Amino acid sequence: MKKEYLIKYFFEFIVIVMGITVSFWLNEVSIDIQNEKNRIKVLNSLQTEIHEISEYCKEREATWLKDINLLDLFLYPQNGLLDIDSISKLTTSKSRIETFFIIYRVFDPPMNRYHSIINSGDLKYVDSEKIKEILSRLHNTSFSYVETTVEYEKQLKQSFLPFLATNHSQFLLATDDKQIDINRYSEILFEAIQKNKKLKAKLVLIKRYLGFKLNFLELYNKSLKELENEIYAVLNEV
Repeated sequence: MKKEYLIKYFFEFIVIVMGITVSFWLNEVSIDIQNEKNRIKVLNSLQTEIHEISEYCKEREATWLKDINLLDLFLYPQNGLLDIDSISKLTTSKSRIETFFIIYRVFDPPMNRYHSIINSGDLKYVDSEKIKEILSRLHNTSFSYVETTVEYEKQLKQSFLPFLATNHSQFLLATDDKQIDINRYSEILFEAIQKNKKLKAKLVLIKRYLGFKLNFLELYNKSLKELENEIYAVLNEV
């Protein structure tokens, strides 16, 4: 009888152990499946944001290049003559010209998805250390380089406005004067630059900062492209 009880209890024990084991295994499988879903969700979200950032960077680059081209026309005229036609091709707005003298261009790419992933802790679902490294480089190192030049430009233009108001008030007043068209407005600015070396030097410095921003934007775009390629490769492995 004891042997029969022992056999019975042994099989019951085995059934209980197997039940617990299978339960744990099913739970682990369920967790793995959910983690995989979360991983793909995070990667897809990052991929969507990459496209949004890329479009934003294209717009910033086009704007900064236009600023540089306008500055070149005023600073380095061919044969010493202002090229009104070339200015008109770039802009027909007086305020557009005034803007790059007194207003700094921010660099604020859409990063809400990235910040949400970081704050929620969902980055843990990304098991690629390379993607994490590129993300850190993109949103910290590369981003800070562009931001630093933006801050320098901001400080320069903040000090530039009082200088313009004191020494070239006619230029600032001409912006709102409806009797002065874009051609005459450009001539007023050009004449001021040619007569005042300090004004010209400040504009040369602004152009340098614009050049620095474009160089650092190029590095930022390289990191962005590298991230895009890596996420694409990982998603295709799924």
